[in-house]
Amino acid sequence: MWMPLLLSGISVMGLGIGGLLSSSINRFFPKKLPYVYVICGGILIGIITFDLIPHTLIDFEFRGVLLGTLTGYIMMLIIGHFFHHEDGINVSERTLGFLVAAVFFHHIIMGFSYGAVTLFNSHSFLTAMILHQIPEGIAIMTTLLVTRIKGVTFLYIITILSVVFGVSAFLGETVKGSARTVDTLLTGTTIGTLLFVTLNEIIGKSKKQFGWIPLLLMVTFGAIMIKVYISLLTD
Repeated sequence: MWMPLLLSGISVMGLGIGGLLSSSINRFFPKKLPYVYVICGGILIGIITFDLIPHTLIDFEFRGVLLGTLTGYIMMLIIGHFFHHEDGINVSERTLGFLVAAVFFHHIIMGFSYGAVTLFNSHSFLTAMILHQIPEGIAIMTTLLVTRIKGVTFLYIITILSVVFGVSAFLGETVKGSARTVDTLLTGTTIGTLLFVTLNEIIGKSKKQFGWIPLLLMVTFGAIMIKVYISLLTD
């Protein structure tokens, strides 16, 4: 039972560090926050390209993941269609909701996956777990700052995500390999939801402000950051 609690604590720590980094940038360089927001889109592209997809192709059946990816993307399109026609919900709040939903699915699949391994006594594993959460914390806090939503909301969000992470790890530890199909579909759903948030909400909604060339440069910079970041974690 201690393992899910440990993972929840690690998740809070990593997400919190990411949020603190974004808050510091906003405090000392507030005019740079829109740029950080776009770079976060590149960070998410990097997570998908250099982390989620490579691990997915190794661990899961391609057809199941593809089905989950399409399901996640289409599900977000449908939700976005209904949100678009509701008067009290603006684009910024919708983006935050989509991002949290995507990370929510990501934490479920990570919890299931890590629940089946036995590396939790390894200090390098625990350190890697904390560092893995930081980019997601940066993305969530930056979105909150851009939308001018109270910072305390960040604490609520990371608490919920961390509890979900711990519970999923407990379930993954309990069922082990018997939930392979669910694991595969959840992995695909994570990729699909993250793709939607990144392409449609963060990058897509920022092109009017920056134009395509600066936008692509910032996205590429964010993706390269994650590539280097993951390379350092695996060394």
